[in-house]
Amino acid sequence: MKREWSIEAATQALTELRPLIALLREQRAALEGLKQELLRLRRLERAGARPGGSDQSDLQAIDSDSATQEALVTSSLVEVRIRALVDQMQASVDRVASRGIELRDIERGLIDFPAAAFGRPFLLCWEEADGEDVSYAHSLGEGFGARLPIGEFLRRHAQPERGI
Repeated sequence: MKREWSIEAATQALTELRPLIALLREQRAALEGLKQELLRLRRLERAGARPGGSDQSDLQAIDSDSATQEALVTSSLVEVRIRALVDQMQASVDRVASRGIELRDIERGLIDFPAAAFGRPFLLCWEEADGEDVSYAHSLGEGFGARLPIGEFLRRHAQPERGI
């Protein structure tokens, strides 16, 4: 059974989640940089040139076998770094998920905490721009665009005939 978060517990969890989201954002940016580097190296491999230059105009014509070998070794190292970074990121995401928290968007710092009121499940919703406290909620089938301040959400959904 999934954990149901209180507003207070979700807000308290932000102390740990904010730095983790910032780290994931940094890792994602590093990953994008590594992907670009890998693309550049693969272009060099195809061109048979030394991987020291920054673009095609920097390519030096050299023995294609040794140039290709050098680019292959360098691109292999970048691939290892990419895999390691992806593994680190996945471990962080898994750590969040193991607590029953749903990480929706790394860039925005958007997360949902499962909760329940009036016997019905819903999601407490927080994004980094919200500040220090979890203060929004939305129904399970709805997303960020349907979120409301928690008090208003609970008032609207307190009536038994209305689903959360």
